[in-house]
Amino acid sequence: MIPVPLPSTCAVALKEWATVLEAMARGEHLLLIRKGGLIEPGSGFALAAPAFVFYPTFEHQAVNYLRPEFRGYFEEASSRRAPEGQVRIDLAGVAVSSVQSSDPALIQRLAPFHIYHEAFVTQRLKWQPDEPLTIVLVRAFRLPSPQVLTVAPRYAGCKSWVDLETPLPIAGAVPVLNEAAFQSRLQALRLLLPAA
Repeated sequence: MIPVPLPSTCAVALKEWATVLEAMARGEHLLLIRKGGLIEPGSGFALAAPAFVFYPTFEHQAVNYLRPEFRGYFEEASSRRAPEGQVRIDLAGVAVSSVQSSDPALIQRLAPFHIYHEAFVTQRLKWQPDEPLTIVLVRAFRLPSPQVLTVAPRYAGCKSWVDLETPLPIAGAVPVLNEAAFQSRLQALRLLLPAA
């Protein structure tokens, strides 16, 4: 997959745990490890767009799903939570590459690039065991200023993607990791991931 540049506006949002986004904003979490939402159309997780904004969620996340050294992000995410009925969006992402795997050993080898506890990854592998995990390497970008949106009823539910009612301006977003740091992490990751 060839990385795409960020567009100037974006109306496609990917739901992700707010705690994971705290780590992503610090360059400590580079991977989406997904099987899709409970009400996902079709089968499994698929990229709805190569570039998107992140929609922080608090559903289903629990501190014990994180490795101990990252559990402080749970409280940080909770303290930054938007008021009831609103969502704060301050990160965008570009999918750099995507592969599928059901190999638990691969997920363990990827631990330096995500914050999940091994028990949670094992649980995710066992859920819908016929479906492989989709592993997406993402380059994260900080928006120039956070965007606070009213939560529309159609944004609710256990699904990965939502189409925002109004495109968000994301021009001027800055990469979380500078080019040298990102390329270094990217090369290390590519040694671990199977060919797409």
